[in-house]
Amino acid sequence: MNELLETMSADMRIDRFESETMESFIYRLCYSALGQWCLSIGRNKSTGNRGTSKQNQTFVLSELLKRYIELFPFVTDQFIDPSQPSSVPVAIRRAYEETGYFITNESNYNVLAEYGRSIKFGNQSLVFGLPQTISAINGLGVFSELTEYEVTITDFLIRDSLDSKQYFEDQFDPIEFYERDIDLQELEIFNPLSNNVPSQSWGKQMTTECSVARRFETGPYYKIMKTPAGVIFADVPIEVQNDSFTSFEYRRLYFAMKSYYGNPLEGKITKLDENYSRIQLRGHLPNREYYFMLLLSWPERSVFDKVNFIIKNSLLESTIMVLENIGLKINGGHT
Repeated sequence: MNELLETMSADMRIDRFESETMESFIYRLCYSALGQWCLSIGRNKSTGNRGTSKQNQTFVLSELLKRYIELFPFVTDQFIDPSQPSSVPVAIRRAYEETGYFITNESNYNVLAEYGRSIKFGNQSLVFGLPQTISAINGLGVFSELTEYEVTITDFLIRDSLDSKQYFEDQFDPIEFYERDIDLQELEIFNPLSNNVPSQSWGKQMTTECSVARRFETGPYYKIMKTPAGVIFADVPIEVQNDSFTSFEYRRLYFAMKSYYGNPLEGKITKLDENYSRIQLRGHLPNREYYFMLLLSWPERSVFDKVNFIIKNSLLESTIMVLENIGLKINGGHT
C-alpha cells in the first residue's frame, strides 16, 4: 500500500477484511474519504457565512473524485454513472443533508450540525458531526467513543413503534375501506406470495385476503380487501419518490404484507472474518433504512449498489433489528 492509502486507512480506522481485494479496499477508503471531505467543508468558518454552498460542496467532491480516479483508475466503474457524472458527489451530500449532519441556513449554505447528537452502538456511538476524537469511519458514518446527546435508532428513523405485523393490521383496518365501482380485471395486483423481487411481483390474480392494486405503474393505487360481500378498497396517495429521507415508504407496506403471509423478503449475512460481514438483500429498502445502512456500512459493488453491503460485525445486532422490524427475514448474523 502506498503512503496515501496507509494514511487514509489509519486516519479513518478502516482495515481490509480477510481475502478483500486491494481494489475493493481502495474503493471503500475513497468512498468514506469523500464523506469526510463533505463534512469538513460544512464546518468552514473562514468566510462571512458559516458552512459552504451546496454548489461548492458538490464541486469540491467532484474534483476530489476525479483525483482519486486518476490515482486509482480501477475504481472508475464504482463511482461514475455515465448518464450522471456528478451523481455521486450529490448523493453523498444529500445523504448527509437528509440524515441531519447538515443544517441549511437562510443563505442556503450547509452548516455542519455539531450538537453532539449520537446513537449508541455498544461502546461507541454514531455521531452526527465531526468530533475531535474519531474511533472509526463506517461507510459515511462517523463513530466516536464519546457521546453527548443520545437518541434512539427509532428517533433517528422517525418511525412509529409498530412492528411489521402491527403495521399490516393498521394499514388494513376495514373501517377505512369502502365499496368502489372498479373492475379488478382492469388492475394489477401485488402478490405477497411471489418469490420475485417486489417490483416484479404484480399479476392479475388476488392471491391473499389483503393486498395492493394499481391501474398503471404510475397509479392510481388502492389497498384492497376481500370480504363476504366482495372486494373493498382504500385509496393509496401517490407521492413523488426522490432522495428525501421519507421516500419509498410504500416498500414498508410490501415488506409487511409478505411477512404477514409467511413469505418475507429475505436478507443474508455472510461472515467475512472476525471484524466484517456481508449483507445481501433481495430488494431495495425504504429510504429511512437505506440511509441508516449508508451510515453503518459500505455499498459493496459500487456506490450505486443498494442491496449488498459490507458492515462491521459489531454493528450487526442493531442492523438486524432495524431490518426485521420492517418485515425482512435475516438469515445468519444472529448471536
